[in-house]
Amino acid sequence: MTHSDRDAARCRTVEAAGGRRAMRRLALATVPVALISLLAACGGSTSPPAGSSTPAAAGSSSASAPSGSSTSSAAAAAGVLTGVVGESDAYVITLKDGTGAPVTSLKAGSYTVKVKDASKIHNFHLTGAGVDEKTSVADTTEVTWTVTLTPGTYTYTCDPHPKMTGSFTVT
Repeated sequence: MTHSDRDAARCRTVEAAGGRRAMRRLALATVPVALISLLAACGGSTSPPAGSSTPAAAGSSSASAPSGSSTSSAAAAAGVLTGVVGESDAYVITLKDGTGAPVTSLKAGSYTVKVKDASKIHNFHLTGAGVDEKTSVADTTEVTWTVTLTPGTYTYTCDPHPKMTGSFTVT
Protein backbone atom coordinates (compact mmCIF):
# COMPACT_ATOMS: atom_id res chain seq x y z
CA MET A 1 0.00 0.00 0.00
CA THR A 2 1.44 3.36 -0.96
CA HIS A 3 1.58 6.41 1.26
CA SER A 4 -1.33 8.07 -0.56
CA ASP A 5 -3.39 4.85 -0.33
CA ARG A 6 -2.82 4.80 3.46
CA ASP A 7 -3.83 8.48 3.73
CA ALA A 8 -6.98 7.84 1.71
CA ALA A 9 -7.84 4.82 3.87
CA ARG A 10 -7.19 6.84 7.05
CA CYS A 11 -9.50 9.63 5.76
CA ARG A 12 -12.23 7.11 5.02
CA THR A 13 -11.84 5.68 8.54
CA VAL A 14 -12.02 9.14 10.12
CA GLU A 15 -15.02 10.04 7.95
CA ALA A 16 -16.75 6.78 8.89
CA ALA A 17 -16.05 7.33 12.60
CA GLY A 18 -17.27 10.93 12.36
CA GLY A 19 -20.35 9.72 10.53
CA ARG A 20 -21.06 7.22 13.31
CA ARG A 21 -20.65 9.98 15.87
CA ALA A 22 -22.95 12.23 13.85
CA MET A 23 -25.51 9.44 13.55
CA ARG A 24 -25.26 8.80 17.31
CA ARG A 25 -25.82 12.52 18.01
CA LEU A 26 -28.75 12.52 15.58
CA ALA A 27 -30.25 9.43 17.20
CA LEU A 28 -29.88 10.91 20.69
CA ALA A 29 -31.41 14.19 19.54
CA THR A 30 -34.49 12.44 18.14
CA VAL A 31 -35.26 10.47 21.32
CA PRO A 32 -36.75 13.45 23.24
CA VAL A 33 -38.78 14.50 20.21
CA ALA A 34 -40.11 10.96 19.80
CA LEU A 35 -41.01 10.75 23.50
CA ILE A 36 -42.84 14.08 23.42
CA SER A 37 -44.75 13.00 20.31
CA LEU A 38 -45.66 9.68 21.93
CA LEU A 39 -46.84 11.35 25.12
CA ALA A 40 -48.92 13.86 23.17
CA ALA A 41 -50.50 11.10 21.07
CA CYS A 42 -51.27 9.02 24.15
CA GLY A 43 -52.60 11.90 26.19
CA GLY A 44 -49.74 11.69 28.68
CA SER A 45 -49.90 15.31 29.79
CA THR A 46 -50.77 15.85 33.43
CA SER A 47 -51.02 19.64 33.29
CA PRO A 48 -52.96 21.88 30.95
CA PRO A 49 -51.02 23.96 28.44
CA ALA A 50 -51.19 27.72 28.64
CA GLY A 51 -54.49 29.04 27.38
CA SER A 52 -56.31 25.74 27.75
CA SER A 53 -59.78 25.87 29.22
CA THR A 54 -59.91 22.16 29.91
CA PRO A 55 -58.76 21.08 33.37
CA ALA A 56 -56.11 18.40 33.52
CA ALA A 57 -56.88 15.07 35.00
CA ALA A 58 -54.58 13.89 37.74
CA GLY A 59 -52.37 10.84 37.65
CA SER A 60 -52.23 8.99 34.36
CA SER A 61 -55.57 10.39 33.21
CA SER A 62 -55.60 13.06 30.61
CA ALA A 63 -58.28 15.39 29.51
CA SER A 64 -56.14 18.39 28.73
CA ALA A 65 -56.43 20.21 25.45
CA PRO A 66 -53.38 21.38 23.55
CA SER A 67 -52.95 25.00 22.64
CA GLY A 68 -54.92 25.84 19.51
CA SER A 69 -57.62 23.32 20.33
CA SER A 70 -61.13 23.43 18.97
CA THR A 71 -62.95 26.69 18.76
CA SER A 72 -66.58 27.16 18.00
CA SER A 73 -66.11 27.49 14.23
CA ALA A 74 -64.44 24.11 13.64
CA ALA A 75 -66.84 22.12 15.81
CA ALA A 76 -69.93 24.02 14.69
CA ALA A 77 -69.08 23.36 11.06
CA ALA A 78 -68.92 19.63 11.65
CA GLY A 79 -71.71 19.39 14.26
CA VAL A 80 -70.32 16.01 15.34
CA LEU A 81 -68.36 15.52 18.54
CA THR A 82 -66.54 12.29 19.36
CA GLY A 83 -66.07 11.08 22.91
CA VAL A 84 -63.73 8.23 23.77
CA VAL A 85 -63.07 6.60 27.12
CA GLY A 86 -61.09 3.61 28.30
CA GLU A 87 -59.30 2.36 25.20
CA SER A 88 -57.19 -0.58 26.47
CA ASP A 89 -58.59 0.26 29.93
CA ALA A 90 -56.45 3.42 29.93
CA TYR A 91 -57.45 6.16 32.34
CA VAL A 92 -58.08 8.63 29.52
CA ILE A 93 -61.26 10.43 28.48
CA THR A 94 -61.49 12.78 25.48
CA LEU A 95 -64.01 14.81 23.54
CA LYS A 96 -62.99 15.99 20.07
CA ASP A 97 -64.63 17.91 17.27
CA GLY A 98 -65.02 16.87 13.64
CA THR A 99 -61.44 17.87 12.85
CA GLY A 100 -60.03 15.75 15.67
CA ALA A 101 -59.16 18.72 17.89
CA PRO A 102 -60.07 18.63 21.60
CA VAL A 103 -63.22 20.60 22.34
CA THR A 104 -62.75 23.63 24.60
CA SER A 105 -65.53 25.93 23.39
CA LEU A 106 -68.57 25.67 21.13
CA LYS A 107 -71.39 27.86 19.90
CA ALA A 108 -74.83 27.04 21.29
CA GLY A 109 -76.81 24.65 19.12
CA SER A 110 -77.59 21.06 18.35
CA TYR A 111 -74.75 18.53 18.15
CA THR A 112 -74.38 14.83 17.52
CA VAL A 113 -72.15 13.19 20.13
CA LYS A 114 -70.70 9.83 19.17
CA VAL A 115 -69.21 8.03 22.16
CA LYS A 116 -66.95 5.00 22.15
CA ASP A 117 -66.81 3.46 25.63
CA ALA A 118 -64.15 0.77 25.25
CA SER A 119 -63.88 -0.39 28.85
CA LYS A 120 -65.88 -2.24 31.49
CA ILE A 121 -64.24 -0.16 34.23
CA HIS A 122 -65.02 3.31 32.85
CA ASN A 123 -67.97 5.26 31.48
CA PHE A 124 -68.53 8.51 29.61
CA HIS A 125 -70.87 10.96 31.36
CA LEU A 126 -71.74 14.30 29.72
CA THR A 127 -73.50 16.89 31.87
CA GLY A 128 -74.44 20.54 31.61
CA ALA A 129 -77.50 22.76 31.15
CA GLY A 130 -80.26 20.41 29.98
CA VAL A 131 -77.84 17.53 29.22
CA ASP A 132 -77.25 14.39 31.31
CA GLU A 133 -76.14 11.51 29.09
CA LYS A 134 -73.96 8.58 30.10
CA THR A 135 -72.81 5.11 29.16
CA SER A 136 -72.83 2.14 31.51
CA VAL A 137 -69.72 1.29 33.53
CA ALA A 138 -70.29 -2.46 33.17
CA ASP A 139 -70.52 -2.49 29.36
CA THR A 140 -68.44 -1.54 26.37
CA THR A 141 -70.53 0.30 23.83
CA GLU A 142 -70.74 2.84 21.05
CA VAL A 143 -73.65 5.25 21.33
CA THR A 144 -74.85 8.37 19.54
CA TRP A 145 -76.65 11.19 21.33
CA THR A 146 -78.21 14.32 19.88
CA VAL A 147 -77.84 17.15 22.38
CA THR A 148 -78.82 20.79 22.41
CA LEU A 149 -76.10 22.86 24.05
CA THR A 150 -76.97 26.23 25.57
CA PRO A 151 -74.55 28.81 26.98
CA GLY A 152 -72.68 27.56 30.02
CA THR A 153 -70.09 25.00 31.06
CA TYR A 154 -70.40 21.32 30.21
CA THR A 155 -68.39 18.51 31.78
CA TYR A 156 -67.53 15.01 30.63
CA THR A 157 -66.22 12.57 33.19
CA CYS A 158 -65.81 8.93 34.14
CA ASP A 159 -68.08 8.39 37.15
CA PRO A 160 -65.94 5.71 38.89
CA HIS A 161 -62.78 7.79 38.30
CA PRO A 162 -63.70 11.47 38.82
CA LYS A 163 -60.14 12.62 38.09
CA MET A 164 -60.81 11.56 34.50
CA THR A 165 -62.63 14.71 33.46
CA GLY A 166 -62.76 17.54 30.98
CA SER A 167 -64.96 20.52 30.31
CA PHE A 168 -65.85 23.04 27.63
CA THR A 169 -67.80 26.24 27.45
CA VAL A 170 -70.76 27.00 25.21
CA THR A 171 -71.37 30.58 24.13
